[in-house]
Amino acid sequence: MSQIQHYGVNEFTKTEEDKSAVHAEEILIKGFTIVPDVLTPEEVNTAKIKMEEVYKKQLNELEPGVIEKINDTDIGRALLVYDDFFLHKIALNKKVAQVLNRVLGKYYIIREQNGIINRANSKNYQLKWHRDLLYQHFTYSRPFAVSALFCLQDFNELNGGTYILPASQKTEAFPSEDYILRNEICANAPIGSAIVFDSMLYHRAGHNKSQNDRIGINNMYVQPYIKQAISFPSMLKGKYSDDPFLNLFLGYDSETDSDVKSWRMKRFNRKK
Repeated sequence: MSQIQHYGVNEFTKTEEDKSAVHAEEILIKGFTIVPDVLTPEEVNTAKIKMEEVYKKQLNELEPGVIEKINDTDIGRALLVYDDFFLHKIALNKKVAQVLNRVLGKYYIIREQNGIINRANSKNYQLKWHRDLLYQHFTYSRPFAVSALFCLQDFNELNGGTYILPASQKTEAFPSEDYILRNEICANAPIGSAIVFDSMLYHRAGHNKSQNDRIGINNMYVQPYIKQAISFPSMLKGKYSDDPFLNLFLGYDSETDSDVKSWRMKRFNRKK
């Protein structure tokens, strides 16, 4: 029997004790949820090692000073292009996917995947409030973009964690300073969990006052009509395109066609 009493209520949300439904409901109402134990301790350690390797490789792709000038220091981008681990264990994580399926439906694509290092006692532009979809000011009846931040450390006030403004995905304008100071909270999350949130929720990193780097991997999943930050199909050069599910998930099928004939032939081939 339910412990929740009520009267004058005709419509109800039912979760049927399904954990993914509970997490989805939290995203829909307050804008975020914390999904525990999405990665094992071994997977967390592997992610840290591989992420550092990818970031070093990306630094070597550029002339010195480029990363600093564009404020992209300590961010490894499109990790899954460099190592399959970030596709199968992170981007396609089963526990997170169960929540995404309830919030976004069955067909969504990955827009971006970024490894983020909040260095101990250092400045970081992620300290500033932002939405993962920048410069957007509108509301909507249902989410069209969801972010999943995988915690490779405990996320808390000491190491900067992730600060959020609950339900701020429901407002168009950025809230007032007074409102922020009264309502911001740190989404404390244990290592191996994921903070899954509406991408239009205002959030930021905090100052890392600990002695260790705070490391996470953020994935943004969107409805297929939203373009990717960087084209995964172009970077992957056909890899996974023969897999029906990954073809959709990685954005091959939602890439803009180059001409009318290509547009028509894509649809013709679907009918075969």
